[in-house]
Amino acid sequence: MSSPATHNPASTPAQFRSKLGTYLTGVAIGFILLGSIYYFKSRAVQREQAALQQQQESGDQSGATP
Repeated sequence: MSSPATHNPASTPAQFRSKLGTYLTGVAIGFILLGSIYYFKSRAVQREQAALQQQQESGDQSGATP
């Protein structure tokens, strides 16, 4: 088994751009995943608050105290 190359001093600008593109694509995917996690988390909190508010409003109509 051969060991992986640690550094390629003969790297061309085209290879650099290709690697940079791959790296930036991974970063973009990571930010999209992170954003979707925050989005769905905030939506869940909003739904929970709306349900709690609706429950309190319906409790106020029946004369019950929370």
